[in-house]
Amino acid sequence: MKSHHPSSSAGGWSRRQFIQASAAGAVGLSLTGLPASAAEKSADLPVLPKRRYGRTGLEISALVGASDWSADVIPLAVKAGVNYWHKAQRWTKETFPAALKSQPREAYKLEVVVDRVGGDHKRGHIDEEQHYQFVKDAVTKTGVGYFDVFKFHFGFHSLEEAKTNPGIVKAFERLKKEGLVKHLAISQHHYNDIGGDMAFEILDYLSQHSPFEAAQFFYTYGDRKETQDLIAAAKSRDFGTIAMKTMRGMGRASGDKQMQGLLSDPKYAGSTPSTAMVKWLMGNSNLTAAVIATKSFDQLFENVRAVHAATLGVNDRRTLDLLAGYNRGLTCLLCSDCVTVCPEQIGIADILRYERYALDYHELDRAKAEYRALTKNGTACIACGDCMPNCRADINILAKLKEVHSLLG
Repeated sequence: MKSHHPSSSAGGWSRRQFIQASAAGAVGLSLTGLPASAAEKSADLPVLPKRRYGRTGLEISALVGASDWSADVIPLAVKAGVNYWHKAQRWTKETFPAALKSQPREAYKLEVVVDRVGGDHKRGHIDEEQHYQFVKDAVTKTGVGYFDVFKFHFGFHSLEEAKTNPGIVKAFERLKKEGLVKHLAISQHHYNDIGGDMAFEILDYLSQHSPFEAAQFFYTYGDRKETQDLIAAAKSRDFGTIAMKTMRGMGRASGDKQMQGLLSDPKYAGSTPSTAMVKWLMGNSNLTAAVIATKSFDQLFENVRAVHAATLGVNDRRTLDLLAGYNRGLTCLLCSDCVTVCPEQIGIADILRYERYALDYHELDRAKAEYRALTKNGTACIACGDCMPNCRADINILAKLKEVHSLLG
């Protein structure tokens, strides 16, 4: 088996160099550095810019909100101009945010997410009638009148399925005719572990040959060229794009005293990993928006201000390179290249995505539930090592699968 060790990052930092530098004894520094009182900060909270969401024609906020955000954070998010809400079907008439309810319905955009039925996103199937009824029921349950965007969650397994299975599109067309939805979008994952295709391959096709108007997909600093190319091509085709799973390793970095110590160096002054990442995302004018998990006032203010600041400075670039070095050998890019060569077809990228839920989002119960639902988990690994030369993040995948199984199994 070929040995595989972390090498240097794009910014010149290897994980070994990172650990050596942090061992030098630098002092800790808060990653946010924001005042504790949200009330004090709300007075000068900037308003988010809006971008055209492709051929939907919707003007949506650069940061996308989500129905699982704290009820305390949502009013301030609305004040900051967040006007697009992911997975809005999770609300009910009773839990629908008052901050939205007090506005005219056209002032905010709601998305309903539709999953496969009869199993999870890999084993379930598309069913026109059940998808149609799910959305009808969601409109009644939420009392919102209609959803602006009907989104197929997790997406198609393959190009072939996208070309030949019309169930999702037919359900959408029926609902649109009744005025219950307006636009069609997709949240696309990779499916090479079940013999399917990569997200960028499927989305490249959909952006040119289908009634889909926009898409959501994995995208973070250091991502593969194919994803960058997709975003540029989508813009040229007036196809909307929302980045998800953007904050790779951020939760771990924010709680790591070694990382905080390194950030005390003056060359990172005025920057944090999260603000630098948001600025980097927003610096891509081809990208419509990003959905970023937001669990506190501090996260909201930091992200909104980063969007408003917009320009990625020299210190921000240094911070991103430092973060890339921290992540190298530690956190997955979710590129799924390793899965392509796995003889056991283990969903390695899925397993390491669940690790993110546990260690970066601090959602251990969710991560355990997702992991336990897998057909094949980390114990299916036969330690052949074929995956490791394909890892763009220089992760020791064999060791990592064991670690994640101990954490989530």
